[in-house]
Amino acid sequence: MKQKCKTCNCTSESEYCFRHKPKKPFKPKKKLLAYRPKGYQDVYEDALKMRNFFMDIWSKRTHKSEVSGDYLGKEPLTVFFHHILSKEKYPQAAFDEENIILLTLQEHDQVEMDMYRYEEVNNRREKLLIKYDLK
Repeated sequence: MKQKCKTCNCTSESEYCFRHKPKKPFKPKKKLLAYRPKGYQDVYEDALKMRNFFMDIWSKRTHKSEVSGDYLGKEPLTVFFHHILSKEKYPQAAFDEENIILLTLQEHDQVEMDMYRYEEVNNRREKLLIKYDLK
């Protein structure tokens, strides 16, 4: 049943036409954090902690590969930092500075494929296994 708009007197489906129909109040969106999966904040905090850990190492050491001596550049990239003992298998060594070695991108890829490729990495791994009483 067609009606007339109370404001402009044009034909409409209700008391008011689409131009004069009262608008619903705007509802603010809920915080985005409520939609993130459980544990998201923990992952974010761990990543931030790891970044700060890497930045601390970067400020203390020379910006050269500890295997070949190649210059790594001025900007620290996460690919330059290699955990000798993996952080998944050995969480107690994840934030140990002795467990980190600076490598070039190519060296890091090669170590990921063959963990025994470089003598320097092997020597440090042996020392860390003794340090954590894993040998």
